[in-house]
Amino acid sequence: MSSQEAGGRLAWFWNRLCCMTPAEVAHRALYAWQSKAERVLGLGVLSAEPVRQLGGGAQWVRASPAPSSVDAAAYLAEAAAIERGSVRLFASQRYEVGSPPQWNRCPLTGVQAPALAAHAIAITDRAQVGDIKYLWELNRHLHWVALAQAWALSGDTTHLRALGEQLRSWLDQCAFGIGPNWTSSLEYALRLLNWSAVWQLIGGLTSPLFDGAQGMDLRQRWLASINLHARAISKHFSRHSSANNHLVGELAGIFVAAQTWPFWASFEILAEQARRELEREVQLQVTADGVLREQAFEYATFTFDFFLAAERAAAAAGRPMSPAYLARMKAMCEFVAAVTTVKGEVPQVGDADGAEAFRLDPRSGRDCFAAMLQKGAALFAMPEWLPLKHKLRDDVAWLDMAGANLAQPGKLAGAALRQLDFPEGGYFLFGRNLGGPDEVLGLVDAGPLGYLGIAAHGHADALQVWLSVAGLPVLIDPGTYSYWADKWWRDYFRGTAAHNTVRVAGLDQSVSGGRFMWTRKAQIGADRSVQRSADGGFHLRASHDGYRRLPGRFCHTREVKFDKIGEESKLLVIDEVRGSSAELIELFWHVAPDWTVEPAGEDQLSLRHKIKGLCIGLRINASLAGRLEVITAQDAPPLAWWSKDYGEKKPCHTIRWAGQGSELRIETQFSLPRNL
Repeated sequence: MSSQEAGGRLAWFWNRLCCMTPAEVAHRALYAWQSKAERVLGLGVLSAEPVRQLGGGAQWVRASPAPSSVDAAAYLAEAAAIERGSVRLFASQRYEVGSPPQWNRCPLTGVQAPALAAHAIAITDRAQVGDIKYLWELNRHLHWVALAQAWALSGDTTHLRALGEQLRSWLDQCAFGIGPNWTSSLEYALRLLNWSAVWQLIGGLTSPLFDGAQGMDLRQRWLASINLHARAISKHFSRHSSANNHLVGELAGIFVAAQTWPFWASFEILAEQARRELEREVQLQVTADGVLREQAFEYATFTFDFFLAAERAAAAAGRPMSPAYLARMKAMCEFVAAVTTVKGEVPQVGDADGAEAFRLDPRSGRDCFAAMLQKGAALFAMPEWLPLKHKLRDDVAWLDMAGANLAQPGKLAGAALRQLDFPEGGYFLFGRNLGGPDEVLGLVDAGPLGYLGIAAHGHADALQVWLSVAGLPVLIDPGTYSYWADKWWRDYFRGTAAHNTVRVAGLDQSVSGGRFMWTRKAQIGADRSVQRSADGGFHLRASHDGYRRLPGRFCHTREVKFDKIGEESKLLVIDEVRGSSAELIELFWHVAPDWTVEPAGEDQLSLRHKIKGLCIGLRINASLAGRLEVITAQDAPPLAWWSKDYGEKKPCHTIRWAGQGSELRIETQFSLPRNL
């Protein structure tokens, strides 16, 4: 059964067990036994440690950037909205949460979570917690940074009082270990990162927020919570098959906290452990060619910010991270720069949830890739990575970086300078006039499904092709939509039918065991080959074994050929499917909403951009009789939907060819426009 969320808790646990190594099974069994014993016997319950000393914290966020480098009005407007109870969650969605908010109430559904011990709360139960992703997003306190920035820029104590009211209410409503905000170590870490920024922006220990007896009491309570946050993370690290971006975030949270608040001896020990593990994890989780092994492009920006926060805090403390650590961070930027079109578009490969590790620019509509490249450009003095000027963010103005004065965008590298092959990560680029206004840029996904045993954020998208023309996406990856909506939506957006590839027998290439778990993973074969010619020609051939599990033992092989002939370009995709029994074979091409799809003859279609007037011809030639159709916004089963931002979806056009057989050769030819 493919793309079916495990039915019931027992089935889910069995699937999860199947993804574990014996060492992980032993680790989790021991952890569960210890946790149960501690709860029953009342042992091991954390209490805040007394402060050993005050002072000496590292300053990795600027408390007062140059006035000309930021638009103070945007910060003051955002602070005023927050004080009215309106908070931005994710890229641009705003929710009325109150001032101060009810911290245990889901902003999306209005469900008030119970004040139970965290271990007794089921975060997947919408009746109990609503949509946990929205509740957690509010409690990451990204918006507190805007309040602190507004005070730092204006000196208006209204913003400082509002911040103090929010902090006090959170401490009152979210006692340690009680409620949904204590159910994930990563959430503790994200709070610590944003609390660290707030602490520095308001003046640290001597902030006016802490004036008087009430202020001193608030500071004491906050420091106690900080101490508990960091030490609780250290007892609940994401390990083994869960050691993905969560572990990086947890380590970064502890490390940054220890540099910001070096007030306890335990923090010194935790900081050294976190430093060692961060140095190791950047090598494990990022390939040498800069690809995040989770195979989720947006998560690379999230994880980069964890690495960056730790790097900035280490530099501020006078003990920089190693050259090898920085080299992997630089490689991450080089990969993102390579897959970015001339208009700043990036393929939506793998999961994406709009997450931010910390928020230093309060303006809505954040482009996470542009923000990452801007920070990378400043850190590594690479102006060619800078995004288009209208996408520049204020993040760098608040970070102490040597290259922060790189204010003018450069030009993304053309074919001569841009890396095109990322064999370890599994991505290969092709195109013409890269970096120019008439750019054609394509990507082939010929790598692994995801990272570690569960491959939590990977999609069943083996051998998919993504294409942009003149910087505008044409053949798209439809994105993610939601983690916690009805399961058929989660299944669709991560399933094979949502990607530009072939599906056999109505099944995904890989087998899902839950919303964040794959129990059987399609593997790209060792026969993968790539050839390039001096004139920009490209030829990739690869296969995967995802359908070998079927009785017919099917194999899907794809060839992708790109050629520039004079002023024209042609993209030819050849799919061969071979098995021993007849099955339904489908080929999908997902077209961006900005394009129309119209008939242009037998087995031919015309793709036209609604505004730019560009036209692309498409012809399909199959060895079997089949049906070619264009679908838009189908609900049952879901097909032809696109999600640009988390929690949002809109119709797109999906070209579907379907036929019945045991062997198929199908050619799809795209004739790209001569003049763009």
